[in-house]
Amino acid sequence: MSKVVYIETSRLRKSRYNPRMVHDPDRHRILVESIRRNGVMEPLLVYQVDDGYEVLDGSRRLAAAVEAGLDTVPCIVVQGEEAPRISLAIHFSQDDLTESELVLYVERLVAEEVFPSVEEVCRFLGVSKSWFYTLRRAARLGPLDSGAPATTLAMVEKTRVEPEKKRRIVEALDNYPLPRPMLREALREIEEKPMEEPEHVLERFYWASPRRSGEDAVTASGVYEYVLRRLGGVVEFLARNGVETLWRVEIPAQDLMVVRLLWQRL
Repeated sequence: MSKVVYIETSRLRKSRYNPRMVHDPDRHRILVESIRRNGVMEPLLVYQVDDGYEVLDGSRRLAAAVEAGLDTVPCIVVQGEEAPRISLAIHFSQDDLTESELVLYVERLVAEEVFPSVEEVCRFLGVSKSWFYTLRRAARLGPLDSGAPATTLAMVEKTRVEPEKKRRIVEALDNYPLPRPMLREALREIEEKPMEEPEHVLERFYWASPRRSGEDAVTASGVYEYVLRRLGGVVEFLARNGVETLWRVEIPAQDLMVVRLLWQRL
């Protein structure tokens, strides 16, 4: 088992092998509050350089810890020569990079001869070569800071609809994010019903789930679970601790802007 050591935050910096470029201020704020209350629960993965350490996994935790006023954070130290491959494996498994972040990082690793070819990268990740080229095409669907996971945009790219409709799907997913199984069903319906607006299909699937839990909110408080669900003509918005409901409010379903604002404020 790898040993956890505590290292001063002043000796840590983000690794040049960290592919993440998009910064989410809301997630950062929630993470700062969580660390301020509970500390850093998951060690950072780092490797040693001449003047300190570079962070392979945990740069967001490091930034939040510094803002929360921590002087040291828990870390696991790995060998520096394995840093690029470890970083690629970790961030690929987390599935939270945008398509551009992942494509640019793969191409950079090939350019720096960490891997001899794109084919070798795909073999290392256990995916097909066509997967990578699908992602590269998917980069046309949105800007670098679209925030959508790479696999999500790859699914949209494979959908048999015209390019303009694909762009509309990506934009709509910003308002109606769906887990991968539901997104797959929604995209299939968009293909089968070309006369229906894709935004309407995604909205219907978005509200089809009987409950939606705010994972970031749970992480921040460690206690409360926020639930958002549609009941006929109203949207029920509540917080609960186990089976006990702490507060509850109903909002007319047509006031979607109010609902989204409340959800984003958590």
